Amino acid sequence: MIIQKMSDSEKISASAEEQAICLKCGFCCDGTLFLRATVKPGDVPPFPERIDCTVFYEAGYNYFRLPCSYFSSGCTIYDDRRPLVCGDFRCQLLKDFTDGRINMDEAVSIAGEAMVMRDNLLMQYKKISGRDEETCFQGLLFEFARMQSIAREDDPVNNDYDILLAGCNIFEALITKHFRSKSDFDKMMGS
Repeated sequence: MIIQKMSDSEKISASAEEQAICLKCGFCCDGTLFLRATVKPGDVPPFPERIDCTVFYEAGYNYFRLPCSYFSSGCTIYDDRRPLVCGDFRCQLLKDFTDGRINMDEAVSIAGEAMVMRDNLLMQYKKISGRDEETCFQGLLFEFARMQSIAREDDPVNNDYDILLAGCNIFEALITKHFRSKSDFDKMMGS
């Protein structure tokens, strides 16, 4: 096996492609994957104001709340000073691209298809619930958990919610496979 070392120009090119994938997706920022991000050791506050005001301490760690208020169809402070986790987090899709398991077109296609599926689920939720406020995917899952915790056995079955929950479960499997770590996916699949 011959191992070729990447030139600096190839590293810059790969980095630009990685950034293009990240900027197209944003699932790590918009509440699709997480409701909080870890403030990493070495981060030096103050953070941008709208992040700084959401920092909280829990179980020995500092976090900030997601979705990030600086995310609006993309990171609006991408080139500015941000918490370290914002630049350090690498989803499975990005790792697969960097490792050559998928190409740029496949990565962008996977992210795009996932966005359409997520957006459809959020629209279904708004339609069924009659709520007009914005929510993120993890917020939707949190709402389902809340609803299940207060549901009684004699409550009428709502098929629309059951269908939406099934769609959420399918989407959760998709994002676990493509955006969370491979070990998370393997645990979910019992591997």
